[in-house]
Amino acid sequence: MIVGFISLLLFIVLGIISIFKKNGKGKLHLGITGGAFALLIIGIIIVGVSSPSVENANASTEESSDDQAEKTPEESKAEEEKAAKEEAEAKAQAEKEAKEAEEAKAKAEQEAKEKKENAQPIEYAQLEKNPDRYTGEYVKYQGQVVQIQEGDNITNIRLAVTQDSYGYNSDDIVYVEYEGYTDFVDEDIVTVYGEVYGSYSYTSQAGWEITLPAVIADTVE
Repeated sequence: MIVGFISLLLFIVLGIISIFKKNGKGKLHLGITGGAFALLIIGIIIVGVSSPSVENANASTEESSDDQAEKTPEESKAEEEKAAKEEAEAKAQAEKEAKEAEEAKAKAEQEAKEKKENAQPIEYAQLEKNPDRYTGEYVKYQGQVVQIQEGDNITNIRLAVTQDSYGYNSDDIVYVEYEGYTDFVDEDIVTVYGEVYGSYSYTSQAGWEITLPAVIADTVE
């Protein structure tokens, strides 16, 4: 911008002198003068655009410096104490939640244990007569696996639950459905715990329609 200003003054003077002398260089000087004027205008525009950015940057730097300078030792200490307090509260809350989760788990395990201890089988004749009557009751059956099948994370067991002098009666069958897999096979003796859910019907290979009392088990052992 300064160069443009000086050039403008110089070539104005030379242009005037050339006009008075009539040496033919007046137009050339005036042309150059116009270019210098244009250069001056461009310089003014550039300075005008860049100045606010520089001022803003300087102002931000000054404000940041002022903020740091204005913070007293007492304020810094107070901020540190506040941060330490918040950290301690967060840690205490996490420990509390972990303790509550552990207690809830222990309670659930104890309730499941007591539930299993109190589970009793329903006499097969009564259960077979009207399985829907006992829907939702938590029962325990020990018996021999007549047939076991697995698929899609489901285990289905036909369990003989009435024991006589010859072993387990294959006519007294409870249909057991269990979510998951087991290591048991046919003829194993197992104990199941679960809820009666009514009856289960299926068609045998011989074409007979068979209906059995059914249990959804949560434990097979």
